[in-house]
Amino acid sequence: MGGIDAGVAILLLSALVAGITIGIVVIVSIASRREDRLYSLGGKAPDASCRGARWLTGVTTRGPRAWEDAGPHHYSEDLHGQEPHR
Repeated sequence: MGGIDAGVAILLLSALVAGITIGIVVIVSIASRREDRLYSLGGKAPDASCRGARWLTGVTTRGPRAWEDAGPHHYSEDLHGQEPHR
């Protein structure tokens, strides 16, 4: 491969990588706006693009009220039926 051919190959490869990156950002942005508009972050994702965006960004849900159960202030009974120490 000559010097010009290698330069063109590098330019085409970098354009391909940039296009893929921009495409991913656009799809995640559209899916995020859709989730905000539908108020659906507390439940299942409404479509495949939203599921993909959640997977890519690491957003998961455990149920509609998972944020109320999380944290050190969870006051459910332990295995022996006693309230935890506060």
